[in-house]
Amino acid sequence: MRKVIREERKGIAPLFDGIWDSMVISYLQGYQGEGFVDDFPNPEFGLIVSGEYSFPGGDPGAAGARDMIEHVFDYIEGNETTFIYAPENLGWRDLILECHPDKAEEVMRFWIVQKDYDFDEERLNSYMEKLPEGYQMVPFDEELYRQAMDSEWSREFCETFEDAEDYLNRGFGFGILDNGQLVSGISTMTVYDGGTEIQIATREDYRRRGLALPCAARFILEAKKRGIRPCWDAANETSRHMAVKLGYEYNGEYSTVHMRR
Repeated sequence: MRKVIREERKGIAPLFDGIWDSMVISYLQGYQGEGFVDDFPNPEFGLIVSGEYSFPGGDPGAAGARDMIEHVFDYIEGNETTFIYAPENLGWRDLILECHPDKAEEVMRFWIVQKDYDFDEERLNSYMEKLPEGYQMVPFDEELYRQAMDSEWSREFCETFEDAEDYLNRGFGFGILDNGQLVSGISTMTVYDGGTEIQIATREDYRRRGLALPCAARFILEAKKRGIRPCWDAANETSRHMAVKLGYEYNGEYSTVHMRR
């Protein structure tokens, strides 16, 4: 396996046809993530890694694909990852589960259609006004970046950016504060030309208090103001329900594999 240099990214794009995730778009456009292939300029398979997500593409039956999956943490930082692959290429799912039967499990996620939406601004403003008393909603700045990166529950807000300066130059987000502490928020997990992948999360002990919806509404309004597409991917029923409430379109479940080192 060899690392793909920036100038080669467009040349490996066909390996990842059928994966609609915007993190793949971001990588191929040269913004975020790293890529690896078995060969270039004629690769048979490859891997894109962006934060806690990994995207295998190409032929899972090719020589060397099994070795890549068996040693996948040679290419991934951290102790866990979620594999996302083209829905019609479940050979990657089968290979991952076969290579790591005790460490990997299939997890279904919820496909939120990625398209240009005509969001209802009046509805979003009404949600934004429902922030419970005692909490403060503020834009991400350097202090919120540092708070986010210091906690496991919030690290995905910013972890695909190089540092605070990179985040503040290319990304944006909003946090909910309780006595100055970040307890809920939404952020540009990845960016690409004309769009962003949203990361939304609430600290476990602050969930079910109505914090996430006002934050999400403000983010979508800001994205619309900036002329960018706010892409949403739902990992659970709560996220799916919120997306639909905000005006997104749901299109069914899809397969992923979650794996720990």
